[in-house]
Amino acid sequence: MIYDKFSQITDDRIVASLIGMPKAKFTALVKVFESAALAIDRERVEKGEIKHVKQGGPKGYLDSYEKKLFFALYYLKTYPTFDVLGFHFGFSGGHAHAHIDRLLPVLVRALTNLNVMPERTLTTPEEFSQLIDQYKNIAIDGVEVACVRPQDETEQEKHYSGKKKDIRSNPS
Repeated sequence: MIYDKFSQITDDRIVASLIGMPKAKFTALVKVFESAALAIDRERVEKGEIKHVKQGGPKGYLDSYEKKLFFALYYLKTYPTFDVLGFHFGFSGGHAHAHIDRLLPVLVRALTNLNVMPERTLTTPEEFSQLIDQYKNIAIDGVEVACVRPQDETEQEKHYSGKKKDIRSNPS
């Protein structure tokens, strides 16, 4: 279905608009993605979560690691609803959600193995300072979101950003 069309595209601009990277990087990532998936399956067997790694049975649409990686990257790049994602790939929205739940940890493992996974779990300002020293360029994607104002004055001070009132929500 959609992967068959993707596999025939030769223009890297279009490939990047679909999955966020050129085809050469995608091809290189497939091998790491496959080894990460196999490692996770082995760990699940060792922990007793599953009895053995599934090898037989009916093949679904995502029957290769290329298709699985494409599916995950396409979802992350375009963020369609699960119903739309399932429609594009030939299954239900519930199955699309289940596939994403299973494949995103594999992608995280693969990117971590390549040492290109962004740092997302900073717990102290010192860790943040170390990252600033380590890298030349850092991108921070953040938005200030309004929250319910606490009644206690000391709690209010903790949450106060220093910005004026949002006149859109309270014009008076």
